[in-house]
Parts: sequence; C-alpha cells; structure tokens
Amino acid sequence: MVWGTIIAAYLFLAGLSAGAFLTSSYSARRYPNSAAVRIVGRLISPILMGIGLLLLILDAEAGLKNPLRFLYLFTNFKSVMTIGTYFISFFMMAAAYIALMELLKKEINKVIEYVGIVFAVATAIYTGFLIGVIGAVPLWNTAILPILFVVSALSTGIAGTMLGAALVDKKVIHQVLSIKKIHLTLLVTEVFLLFTMFLVTSSTNESAAQSVSKLLTGEYSAFFWVGLVIIGLLVPIIIEGLELFSYKKLSNSRAGQEVAAGGTSGITSTLLTESAVLAGGFILRYLLLAAAVPIIFL
Repeated sequence: MVWGTIIAAYLFLAGLSAGAFLTSSYSARRYPNSAAVRIVGRLISPILMGIGLLLLILDAEAGLKNPLRFLYLFTNFKSVMTIGTYFISFFMMAAAYIALMELLKKEINKVIEYVGIVFAVATAIYTGFLIGVIGAVPLWNTAILPILFVVSALSTGIAGTMLGAALVDKKVIHQVLSIKKIHLTLLVTEVFLLFTMFLVTSSTNESAAQSVSKLLTGEYSAFFWVGLVIIGLLVPIIIEGLELFSYKKLSNSRAGQEVAAGGTSGITSTLLTESAVLAGGFILRYLLLAAAVPIIFL
C-alpha cells in the first residue's frame, strides 16, 4: 500500500469520526439540553467513517485494480491493519445504529453506546499504530505517535462537531464551556507532543533526522510552519483562549450574560477556529506521511 494523500485522508477521517462520536457522547451526558452538539456528532460520525473506508477501498494503488484485496484485511490476523479493521467495523456498526436512533428520535441502547465509545477510542489509537508499527520509518516508529494521533482525533472531533452545531444553533457555543476548555487543552498538548516527537526521533538515526529536517527547514517547512503550526494550532489556541477569557468577563456582568445567552458573541471566532483545526488535522497526517524517510538496509 502506498502511503499517500488518500491514506492521509483516511487516517484523518477515521480520527475525526471517532472524536466526533466521543464528543457527542460527552455532550449527551454533560449537556443534555444542548441537543445540537449531540445530534451533529452522532450524525457525522458514521458518515465520515464511511467516506474514509471508501477511500481506503478505492485507494488508487490497490483498490481500483483489485477491490477484493480489501477483504484480506479481515483474515490476516498477524497484521495491525486486520485488528484495526475489526475495531473500525464494530465502531462503524455502533455509530450507524446510534445515528439511526437519533434520526428516528428513539431511545438508544446504552450497551451499544458504551460499545461505540470503547471502539471509538480504539479507532483513534489505531490510526497512530497503523503507521507506528513500521520500523523501517523512524519518524513513525515512536511511542509518541499514537498519543499524538489520539489527541489530534479528539481535537478534530470536537472541531467538526462544534462547527456543525454552531451552524445549526449559534447559541450552543455558549452552552458547552467545558468542551471548549478541553479543546484548548488538547491543542496545547498537541503542540507539545509534536515537537517532543521531533526532538526524540531526530536523534535516533540519519533517516529520522532527514525526516524532521524536511519538515522544519526543508521542502515541507513552509507547509509545516504556516499550514500546521500557525493556522492549524497557534491561531486556534489564541482564538480559543481569548474567547474563553472574554466569556469569563461576559459572565461577570448581567449585560454580558444576556449577550452570551443570545448567541450574538463568538460565532465567527468559533467557525474560524474549528475550520483551522480541521485543516491542521489533515495537514498533520499528510506531512507525517510525505516527509517520512525509510531506513535503507544494505
């Protein structure tokens, strides 16, 4: 399998889907009255996962030539991809069921929801292990990568859910304060993990150093610093931080509380922040695949 743009999109959508499902489950318990977040998260989760799986099946280097090759993923139990395929399959079934129940406005089976939560976490972790087990690529073969991908999955999941929810109900961004705090924490953590991974892996061998150099100062440096670091991470961190600070100030006055309750503050910044996070989530995966330099065995 060629690790190109299609696989980057697959990894991005799988993580986003899992993160959206977890965001909706958290919101359903913490904010039962904020229906927009719960509904949007539950509906987009199986759709995004389905698109990701379709991309994997129709991967230009394999699926279009031999679509049945995808079925091999269910039988090769020595492969991490096979384990991940089962994770995704169980998650997809649970997410699709919950989305259907949401559309039909019927009560959701709690056991199936818990199964969905477990396999959503497993799916998010798997997206990092999928490439992390490839020892020939030092940039990927690090324990930090799965953690980074999980944090990014949760962050993009919150971003996608909040973006959709804000378009449906602009008041909702003022009703889920803890989600925004969690989101800010995830973004800061992602910056820390990203540069820690570079620091650790760059000192392992020449191939790893070349990969990191490609990102920091080489052919992908502009895309890395502008697309990922500035647009995908720093801008959302600054906007999210200022928004939370402003919300705290608004909450201290009666007039401010009325403004927040009316949903007239923060909608533009929310749309900008969440869109930037989604862009950064894809760029992260694309760059880690594109900049990878394998070890050459002589």
